Amino acid sequence: MAFVSASEVEKYAYCPLSWWLSRNAEVTTPALEEGRMEHKSLAENLSEIVDHELKANIWERAITWFAVTATALALIGVLLKPVENPEEWRRILGVLSIPWIIAGLIALYSSASAREERNRAKYELITILTAVIAMIIALNAVTILGIEPRIALIYEFLALLWLIAANIALYLSLRASHIASRKRKEQLIRGKIIYIGGKGSKLFKSEKYGLTGKPDYVIEIDGEAVPVEVKTGRKPQGPLFSHILRVGAYCLLLEENGAKVSHGILKYDDVEYEIDYDEELKKLILAKIEEMRNLLRTGVVHRNHHRVGKCASCSRRTICPERLA
Repeated sequence: MAFVSASEVEKYAYCPLSWWLSRNAEVTTPALEEGRMEHKSLAENLSEIVDHELKANIWERAITWFAVTATALALIGVLLKPVENPEEWRRILGVLSIPWIIAGLIALYSSASAREERNRAKYELITILTAVIAMIIALNAVTILGIEPRIALIYEFLALLWLIAANIALYLSLRASHIASRKRKEQLIRGKIIYIGGKGSKLFKSEKYGLTGKPDYVIEIDGEAVPVEVKTGRKPQGPLFSHILRVGAYCLLLEENGAKVSHGILKYDDVEYEIDYDEELKKLILAKIEEMRNLLRTGVVHRNHHRVGKCASCSRRTICPERLA
């Protein structure tokens, strides 16, 4: 069985003869070259987003460990201080409970008011707040009790160092998150990026249907894989038929590779369309693939339209024997 690609399905839907010519002749135009460069830039920006979000996650975990360690050291420093009567113990432990109560209230409020799935460093910030308060209590305990325990002071000093490290990690985490967020806004990207098409990336393949393809990128939304096709150049009034079939072909490929898919996204500059993936679209794609295989067997392919404008926009019109323009 001959394999065809999702991009070939798009070309065939545009014009069978244009698709046929593309199989035997490589055509380069300024518009095509510009499109290739824009897609290369898109892949680079997507890779940067993934890289910075990964760094943010790493630093967020570091924040948690630094802050928890700082809090633990501060508490050890307080507990090592000799206390002469139970009243002082009650006072110290009562004060130490305050930051944890505050942290719990903040966590409850944050959880109730959260609108986004991913809240950058929110709970790590709560941990930092807890560590800061515990540190202040530990340092002031020396003055309150009028004692100078050297071992306790060493623990408090170490807690301060860990707290500084936690703040550095917080800065690096927020910086990486800010860069990723800015690039997401620039590229109008939502959802978790789980695949980036390009040189060296995975080629999706369906042995069952003889179809291959590489989406521009794939995002995950609510547990579903969503292929995204980005179109450069002119912005049409609505999604074009050939482009819809290409997105549908990517949906089919992802489905065949075990992903849950209900729709894809077609982007023209700053406008995007959700393309529903249903049985009707799937049947249409499979029918087109079968037509393509029949033509590959016969080798007899002709233009299937009478639209001058379509020929004028075709990148293979200069080598087309049936062109209208």
